[in-house]
Amino acid sequence: MKHARTLSDFILTKRIFYLSTLALIVGVIGALIAVILMKMINFFTNLFFYQRFSLAFVLDYPNSLGAWVIVVPIIGGIIIGLMARFGSEKIRGHGIPEAMEAILLGKSIIAPKVAILKPISAAISIGSGGPFGAEGPIIMTGGSIGSVIGQLLHITAAERKVLLLSGAAAGMCATFNAPIASVLFVVELLAFEMRPRSVVPIALASGAAAFVHFYLLGNQTMFPSKAIPSTTIEALLIPVMFGIISAVLAYILTKCIYGTEDLFRKLPLHWMWWPALGAIAIGIGGVFVPQVLGVGYDSIHSLVQGQFDYSLAIKMLIVKTIIWIIALGSGTSGGILAPLLIIGGSLGNVLAVLFHAQNVAFWAFLGMAATFCGVTRSPFTTVIFLLELTHDIDMLLPTLITCAISAGISVLILPRSILTEKIARRNIHISRDYMVDPLELCQVSEIMSKSLLTVPKDSTIAEVIENILQQNHVYKYETYPIVTMDKHLVGMLTRSELLPWITNPRVSEIEVGDQFSKNVITISQNNTGKDTVEQMIYHGVDHVVVLDKTFKPVGMVTYGDLLKAKRKYLEEENMQEKHIRLFNKDNVNKEYLKNPVKADI
Repeated sequence: MKHARTLSDFILTKRIFYLSTLALIVGVIGALIAVILMKMINFFTNLFFYQRFSLAFVLDYPNSLGAWVIVVPIIGGIIIGLMARFGSEKIRGHGIPEAMEAILLGKSIIAPKVAILKPISAAISIGSGGPFGAEGPIIMTGGSIGSVIGQLLHITAAERKVLLLSGAAAGMCATFNAPIASVLFVVELLAFEMRPRSVVPIALASGAAAFVHFYLLGNQTMFPSKAIPSTTIEALLIPVMFGIISAVLAYILTKCIYGTEDLFRKLPLHWMWWPALGAIAIGIGGVFVPQVLGVGYDSIHSLVQGQFDYSLAIKMLIVKTIIWIIALGSGTSGGILAPLLIIGGSLGNVLAVLFHAQNVAFWAFLGMAATFCGVTRSPFTTVIFLLELTHDIDMLLPTLITCAISAGISVLILPRSILTEKIARRNIHISRDYMVDPLELCQVSEIMSKSLLTVPKDSTIAEVIENILQQNHVYKYETYPIVTMDKHLVGMLTRSELLPWITNPRVSEIEVGDQFSKNVITISQNNTGKDTVEQMIYHGVDHVVVLDKTFKPVGMVTYGDLLKAKRKYLEEENMQEKHIRLFNKDNVNKEYLKNPVKADI
């Protein structure tokens, strides 16, 4: 029997202490790996563009390569293709779909070599001029570290997922110094749940990564903002405008990226060479607009400062978008978050000049937020992320408005995002509608069938058969609990088990309690419907006997009863009703009661 658990708002066990300790360790390691990756990017940037060995931060431009800059991304693309072909194909892409796939299909198991090859390939890709951010590969690398540590321990797949997510959050936090947004990002996009069992360890891992970032890199604001919200009606209209425009832009970007990927698939070349082909576009773009090369954190800084040149903003919006789409579609290694901020910020900068805005930084800020949110469809993550990056709390309200609109429209017009389309193309359905299971909200006592018919233990098999044949309208069930004189459950009898006894000469001698007494799957009436489903699945049965506090049977739950528990939820979601009537009651149209309309939700 599954004993009645204490019903509470959340389900949590003492196992959380062990898991949280592991998450803290993963958080520190993930943060250190993130710092190492950023140093590796610096190393390869110095090597590729300035032919020197150095870990110092340097931009991809200005350099003395001239037109030869075209060759640099191609070399990087060839190296990445070889690493993917002979190392691991998992290093291709921006990392987040790969993490999703590991969680959904692979029990959160990521090969150790991915944890090694992914950061190296990303460092080579970005260091050779790839127009990507480091955050995607860092998220994948941090997740790989968490997964590998989880594989070394005797834990469940669900707990290993928490460690994977802890590493992912730690990597993102160490990159952007955004601990809260990092937690929200992995919870909204990767956890597929919002439970204390997941949120607490992930938050601790992110907090540990923030301490590592502070100790090694300082605690300065990454992109200080000079955006000043307007106090007029513009403060509402401008965010609404950006929400609409950026949702459309997210649609275009998603379709273009996966359309480009489809074109690469049609090429008569092995996919190993695709990153090198995509790198040709990067090189050409870098010749005409050098600022499009690399992560572009300097461009983000200038945009939120309102110091970005208008003509450069136009070039960045066009060229950065094109080369990013081509490069990402080629399957090379690199992230999407930083490019989205640059593309969205450039869009905002251009619109600010066209509309003669007084504060260009305000428009660029909203462009970043709305575009980022339109693509990821994670409004709360985006709001907190931008505020943590800029420390501009005055932008809270306009950012919330534009993100809400952008996410809403994007979800309506685009079934899948850049982050989930790749998984969906592998016939894996992903749902990001997080809600509490309706079966967890109902107790067994509410859904059980109370008209329980029992069979006395000392009855003979012949008596039971006779009762069923003569009172078929009463004995209409397939299953009957066997009870003692004081109504305690001792076994279970089914009609199918009685059939072989009909012709048995000893049928009037054997008591049902002696023949059919056995372990019965039971559950307390104070458990939930979800507990009942788990019992049925675990034991492979289609019914569970319900016991009261004295362990006496008071009912039974079948699959049909569980389906009835969903009725209230379906009615609330699908039936349209009017409860306040402005006209005469007789004139009210009640057709919806006969033909409920499924609401768009």
